[in-house]
Amino acid sequence: MTTEMYKCSLGEKAIQTAVEELHEDPKTRHIEIKTLRERIEKYPGLQARTDSDFLLRFLRARKFDQEMSFKLVLNFYRARYEDKEVFQDLKPFSVKHVFESGYTTPLGIRDHQGATVVVEKPGAWDYARFSDLDLIKADCITISKLMEDEENQVYGIALIVDYTGFTLSHFARTPPSFARRLCRLWQDVFPARLKAVHIVNEPASFSNIFAIFKPFLKQKLLDRIFFHGDKYSGLHEHIDPNLLPLAYGGSAPDITNTTWSTVILQCDKQFEEDFKFGFVDMKVGPDRGGDSESRGGVATDSLVGTFKKLQTD
Repeated sequence: MTTEMYKCSLGEKAIQTAVEELHEDPKTRHIEIKTLRERIEKYPGLQARTDSDFLLRFLRARKFDQEMSFKLVLNFYRARYEDKEVFQDLKPFSVKHVFESGYTTPLGIRDHQGATVVVEKPGAWDYARFSDLDLIKADCITISKLMEDEENQVYGIALIVDYTGFTLSHFARTPPSFARRLCRLWQDVFPARLKAVHIVNEPASFSNIFAIFKPFLKQKLLDRIFFHGDKYSGLHEHIDPNLLPLAYGGSAPDITNTTWSTVILQCDKQFEEDFKFGFVDMKVGPDRGGDSESRGGVATDSLVGTFKKLQTD
C-alpha cells in the first residue's frame, strides 16, 4: 500500500475538535503516522495497510497515544486472523440479506456532539434466514465503511438501537457468544469511537437482554448508554428532532435502508482488496495477550511513545 503524504479533508471546526479532544497536532501529525507505520512494518508476521488514511483511524480512535494505537492495530488484525467465522469472505454482498432487512442503517445525520447516527434494529433479524454471525458481519462492514470519513473518525458514532419487533424467539437465539464478540469488536478492535448508545422501544423483558451484554461492557461504555423506551424527549436532548425520522418523534421522513444498501453493496472489490492485508503467520511474533511486542522479537524501546516523547530524545 502506498505511503503517500496525507491531505486533511477536515474543516476548521473538526480540526479544532481533533486538537482539543484527540490531542491531534496538525504540525506533527505526519510524524505520528510515520512512527506508527515504522512499528507496524517491523512487526513479525504482519503485512498491514500502512497508508496514512488508514493509520489515522487508529491514532484518532486512541487519542494519538502511540502505545494504545499500536495495540489497536494488532487487535484489529488478530481478530481478522483468529475469528474466521466472522471475517472470512467478509464483503457486503455476502450479507446482502442483512442490509436489505434494514438491520443497520446510517441516517446521514449527526447528534449534538457531531457523532454520526446509525440505527440498528435487532427486531428486524429474520433468524429463519440468517444467523447472529451475519449481524456481526454487517456491523463490521458498516463501521469499516463509516470510518473512511474523517469527521466520523473525529466525532465518533452514536447508535440508536430500536427493539421494536424484538421477541422472546429473538432473545432465545441471542447467545452470550454474540454479545461477547460484538462488545469486543466495538471496544477493542474497531478503530472507531462509540460516543453514545440510545436504546428505544425496549420490551418489558429488556433487563434479561441487557444482562447478556453487561458483563462484557467496560464502565466507559456503560456510562454512554441511555434508555428511552417509547418516549423520545430524552433522545431529542441528544439529537435534533428536526433531523430524526417520524418513527422517533422527529420531522424527517421515516427510515429507508434502500440508499445504504445500494451504497454498501457496491463495495465488494474494496473489501476484497483490504483483506489482502493481515497476519501471514501468527506463530512468528504476536503474543496472544496483545500487551507487548517484545515477545515477537521487536524491541519496544526503539519506537515507543508519542512525538512529544520523541522531541525530548
